[in-house]
Amino acid sequence: MSTVAVPVGEHAEVFELILPDTMSSTAETVENYDYFSVEPDSKITAFHGFSTFKGVAVTGEGADIEGILRGTLKSYNFKRLYQVYHLKGSESWKVWVAEFKKDTTQSQLKQVFNDEQMENIDVEMKYTIRANYLRGVSRVRVGFETIKLKLNGTEKNFTIANPASGSAKDQNGQDIPVDFKPV
Repeated sequence: MSTVAVPVGEHAEVFELILPDTMSSTAETVENYDYFSVEPDSKITAFHGFSTFKGVAVTGEGADIEGILRGTLKSYNFKRLYQVYHLKGSESWKVWVAEFKKDTTQSQLKQVFNDEQMENIDVEMKYTIRANYLRGVSRVRVGFETIKLKLNGTEKNFTIANPASGSAKDQNGQDIPVDFKPV
């Protein structure tokens, strides 16, 4: 599995490859590749990662952690990605990935990718992490799943800022179950 590490503050965010950007075999590539009409990097490659919104120190055991994520994040707007596959903005990033894997032409997705500009996205969500998931945890990073798309050398990160794609990681990068609700 291919990964890309992106430094963020004191830790690196890791993005895992969703679909490879090459064909399945060299023989198939040579036989089926139209060298005159397609650039070698003309397919969108997708990666999945996690973007931290807030860090929380865990100072004791036996109590739930509750808080509110409130602020603005700078990202490409995930809702436009979701519109390509006619998804609701409240669905998990995993639903988008399933649709992306079925998209053989990527024509609409490429158009959205090329047109999309970075913007400020307002976030206001309540999160709860249950005490039983915090044993041995000293620090939690709360944030959202992110889809990184790459086309012709250009990368764009789409942070999926909805409750279904909210997530948390401990100090070792391990997933911690967390509940998100809009405020």
